[in-house]
Amino acid sequence: MALFPRYVEPQVLASLADTPVAVIVGARQCGKSTLAERIAAERGAAMVSLDAAALREAANADPTGFIEERDVPLLIDEFQKAPDLLDAIKARVDRARRGGRSAAGMYLLTGSANVWSTLQISESLTGRAERIQLGSLSQGELRGHRESFLFDLLVGWVPKIDEQPVGRGPVAEAVVRGGYPEMLSRQSESRRAQWLRSYLEMIVERDARDLTDRARQLDDLPRLLKVVGARIGGLLDLTSIGRAIEMKRDSVRRYLRILELLFLVVQAPAWSQNLTQQLIKRPKLWIPDSGLACQLAGCDEDRFLSDETGIAGLLFENFVASEVLKQASRLDQGVTLHHFRTAGGREVDIVCEAADGSVVGLEVKLSATPRKSDFSGLAHLRDAIGSRFKAGVVINTGAETLSFGDRLWAVPVGGLWS
Repeated sequence: MALFPRYVEPQVLASLADTPVAVIVGARQCGKSTLAERIAAERGAAMVSLDAAALREAANADPTGFIEERDVPLLIDEFQKAPDLLDAIKARVDRARRGGRSAAGMYLLTGSANVWSTLQISESLTGRAERIQLGSLSQGELRGHRESFLFDLLVGWVPKIDEQPVGRGPVAEAVVRGGYPEMLSRQSESRRAQWLRSYLEMIVERDARDLTDRARQLDDLPRLLKVVGARIGGLLDLTSIGRAIEMKRDSVRRYLRILELLFLVVQAPAWSQNLTQQLIKRPKLWIPDSGLACQLAGCDEDRFLSDETGIAGLLFENFVASEVLKQASRLDQGVTLHHFRTAGGREVDIVCEAADGSVVGLEVKLSATPRKSDFSGLAHLRDAIGSRFKAGVVINTGAETLSFGDRLWAVPVGGLWS
């Protein structure tokens, strides 16, 4: 299996240089262990994986002994399987600090569940740990060059590109394939689909059990994920989802939270910023990997190319959102993703807001011919927030970058990674 560059690696190394505990989190099979093991080997760190049953049992039986008997620096893979280790790690880090020794880079942890909010420990690792999120491979990583699309837009620079391939065909494989490294080694669509089916079964068997001991939840999670896949890019409607799988609203909300903790679903909150008009406040649902989204929606390349029902357009939006999410996770300025929709029908598919208040709006159209009407929501958002609005872009399948007025641009999808 080919090794690809991972562009969060500088963040991990920077964290290890000045922080006692660096934690890489992300979905199973997104490449966390490969990245962490390479960094650990370069630093001469010992490595243990709690996927191994004997080590996992030892860590849970005696977390303090497990930590104290091992030299640092130490990599602990899948640490969420023995959460009480965090107390023991905290104690050892604090002891090193009191002794006047540098505590930086003592521990590198990886986790397949975003368990920070669920761990019941006496004290957190606040001030001692930094969390770095890793997604599946981005298009830039697959092509071997670092993307700067989102960063450039946030400073008001729009990529001027031309002579891009036109239409659905050139992007279909990328959308349907996704970015799980292991899946990319499968040569055919049928083999990739089989891998994804096995992957979802493995998630329930291995990782969901770390978050719930309720047998019914384990049975219902795949059904819920399938329904979410069919409603990708839509507003969250707990009642409608519950009706589809005969589940109460509160149960849907609770199960969705588990899927979020497993990095299988993203809820993009509505963006409002106290604007005066009436806004839709419900979040929007995305799947962080486009290949998984297509599998859940039952969409292969042939269907993506020929679809006239709208599912291809929603999957294309999800593809763009997943790429932007990966780029946002690498930026130092803290960028959050939202959507925007007014009660009157104006909407922006993706709103990116930086910590300094800068805003970028992205509308996604599976069309090679951008139109003035595609910019209605972006222009509305621009006029509502003024100078904070840095750029509004309609991502499309056309050939070149085109200006549509003040800070409004049509950009081919290749601009995401060009």
